[in-house]
Amino acid sequence: MVPSCYSYFMTFLVFSLDLITSSGAVILPPWEVPDNGGKETKVTMSLYVTQFRSVLFDAEMTFDIHQSWTDPRFKNTSRNPNDYNVYRAEEFENIWRPDTYIANEMPNGVFETTPTDNIYAYFNGSLFLTTRHSIIFHCDVKLFALPIKDETCSLYFKSASYVSKNLKLTWEQVNPVLYSQNMETYAVKIHKTEPKRCPLEKDGPCVHLLLHVQRTYQVMIVQVYLPSTCIVVITWLGFWIHHTEVSSRTRISTISLTAIVTESVAVLIINPDQVHMAAIEAWNSGCMVLITLAFLEFVIVHNYHRREIRTNSVPKSIQTKKGTSSRPINISANFKANNKKNRTKPNLSKERIYIVEMEAGANKTHENRKTRRITPETIDKISSVIYILLFVLFNVYYWSFFLTEADKQ
Repeated sequence: MVPSCYSYFMTFLVFSLDLITSSGAVILPPWEVPDNGGKETKVTMSLYVTQFRSVLFDAEMTFDIHQSWTDPRFKNTSRNPNDYNVYRAEEFENIWRPDTYIANEMPNGVFETTPTDNIYAYFNGSLFLTTRHSIIFHCDVKLFALPIKDETCSLYFKSASYVSKNLKLTWEQVNPVLYSQNMETYAVKIHKTEPKRCPLEKDGPCVHLLLHVQRTYQVMIVQVYLPSTCIVVITWLGFWIHHTEVSSRTRISTISLTAIVTESVAVLIINPDQVHMAAIEAWNSGCMVLITLAFLEFVIVHNYHRREIRTNSVPKSIQTKKGTSSRPINISANFKANNKKNRTKPNLSKERIYIVEMEAGANKTHENRKTRRITPETIDKISSVIYILLFVLFNVYYWSFFLTEADKQ
């Protein structure tokens, strides 16, 4: 009696296991199923991105991973291959699924990983699963040319527990990565996407996604280049203020210099200590040098003007030794009058001849200086032209270098 019951129980257990195995509820990889003949399982992947944000070295992205594979246990030739069964979330533990994960995500960077409510199992043996992820991962940034040049962000998808001999990860042939039309990018733009295979798959199945991220010029122009350009132009307008307006010229130069220094310091405060954005630093440094040169030019012109006042003033009329009056004496007029009266006199006094010659030499020297010397106004005009030419040349060199030669760095 007991042996017969035991035999019935074992027969029922074996039949139940066969039934469960045939229904696909046992968590066995597809390549271990006898009907599969030990063939590798190919998992095809695609992404649907809904949000992307890049802040220097880190990027935050929200996306859906679509995975499809074939399991012979779900194949039913008696049914339409386009029909499918839907398995609820509570049945996932009884179905084999790829253990795909993102290898280069930041520690504790996964905000959310939620599978869809259903797995669609088609009667041709194909299964389809979607999982939603929101992660933070690392980006390679060309700090030398930032923000002019692109930055690249890489995603590596790997299997946690299987080897390349049994499991193979591949990208969808058509549209492996799709972006939502309402995707939020936060002042950046993904202008190129490269789905690739990992060069070495010794550590397991792996696929690689390379994103070429470009920061929008509008944001950087408004935040960096436009304010500094306005500061440089305001400093240039100071050349058209008369050099005698010391207070106005000094205020323009000092306020402009303070503003450009503040902008440079703000860039250092916003970014980490180890980040050195050569492009922005070079731009702010060039503007700072131009503003400093403008202030130095005003100092030179002002001192030159004061020196001209002292040295090139109109000579005082020369007085005779005998005269004690402070009223100036017109030596030339007196000499001509006396000369008419005393034409019959053969000789003039030595004192009067010396005074006349001295006055004539002084007037001649003053007229020569007045016609030949460079005025402070002329220096300001020449400096204003040189200033704006230097700024234009600086722009030509700056943009040509960081747009072309910076790739070699």
